[in-house]
Amino acid sequence: MNAEQLRDLGFQLEGRAPGGESGGAWFAIAADGERVVLKWFADEGMADRYAVLLPALDVLRSRGVPVPEYPFVRAVDGWTLSAQQVLPGRSFPIWPPQLVDRMIECVSAAAGIVGPPPAPALQGWGEFVIRTLTVGEDGWAQHDSLRAHSDRARRIIDLVESIGADAEPSWFPTSGLVHLDLHTDNVLALDDGTLTGIVDWEGACAGDHRFDLVAFAFDLDGHGQQIWDRVEALVEPHVLRAYVAHMALRFTDWAIRHHPEDVPRQLDRAERVLDQ
Repeated sequence: MNAEQLRDLGFQLEGRAPGGESGGAWFAIAADGERVVLKWFADEGMADRYAVLLPALDVLRSRGVPVPEYPFVRAVDGWTLSAQQVLPGRSFPIWPPQLVDRMIECVSAAAGIVGPPPAPALQGWGEFVIRTLTVGEDGWAQHDSLRAHSDRARRIIDLVESIGADAEPSWFPTSGLVHLDLHTDNVLALDDGTLTGIVDWEGACAGDHRFDLVAFAFDLDGHGQQIWDRVEALVEPHVLRAYVAHMALRFTDWAIRHHPEDVPRQLDRAERVLDQ
């Protein structure tokens, strides 16, 4: 994909959008003059995923959740290109109480919505969760990086694997739509605390929508904000522990492979949250 191809499709490229460590996102002007965020994937099959995801987001939007519209999705020459509505606001590392309340409402609104199968594998949600804990997913939730890193990291991955080994797929219901990557960089708000956008839905899948509450709490914990008391009341202890183990694995693995300077913070958080 290049600027000339994008012009032929009706887009004038502006520049890279912030964030998006695991994939490219670019600002552009569409043919109708609207500003959009472009994303493209080296796989035409992503268009099939959008075909299931976008109706799910329509339902979520109808329930009052500020998710972007996608006015353009097309498979082009082995790629999938999407254009996403630009929403106002910015991300905040620490959230005021009313924004925490609003996010819990938005996650609850995802109940009963049908989404694509869990990514990147095609098994059900329960099998997907247990697989990440016991085996991992290449490029996304890897065990070998922790096992090779240090004694501290090995203790964490041993605990993660033992939690997965003791879990049952039936613990983890397919109850709605899961964002799967809900953290502060993917949530936009105004300075007055008004929630204006939840973005980056490309990895969303069918599963236990309450997983996003755990991801939300885990991320805020990393910024020094504790909301576990709000989440503990909504998720069974054995399910919560498995989801926390999943998050500890993903964040620690990502830091080891991409941000070594952040590894001590991630190890501290993984140990602290798993211990509690």
